[in-house]
Amino acid sequence: MKASKAGFILAGLLTTTQFLPIYYKSSEFSYFVRREAARTRSESDLKESLLREAKAYSLPVKESDISIERTNGVLRVTVDYKVPVHLLVYNPEMKFRVIGAGSLSSIK
Repeated sequence: MKASKAGFILAGLLTTTQFLPIYYKSSEFSYFVRREAARTRSESDLKESLLREAKAYSLPVKESDISIERTNGVLRVTVDYKVPVHLLVYNPEMKFRVIGAGSLSSIK
């Protein structure tokens, strides 16, 4: 009985140590996306900036994961990406979606 409890606790700790860093990095990246979208620079600069920051956080974001739309004076950025989690027996993927927007009035 004690061995099974210890096993569950160990499995829980292992899982937590794998998921928490991913959530933290994704949260920081999400904040960055919203802040950069509000700055409303050119689309190519915005994509480069997002890819560079994703790489800094070790997030597997590709250029094809970034969608930029211009509608009614608003620049909207959507980033959809998946992060693999490496557990001992099971390797799930965590899916994230980040949305940021900014006014186009300051873009020249």
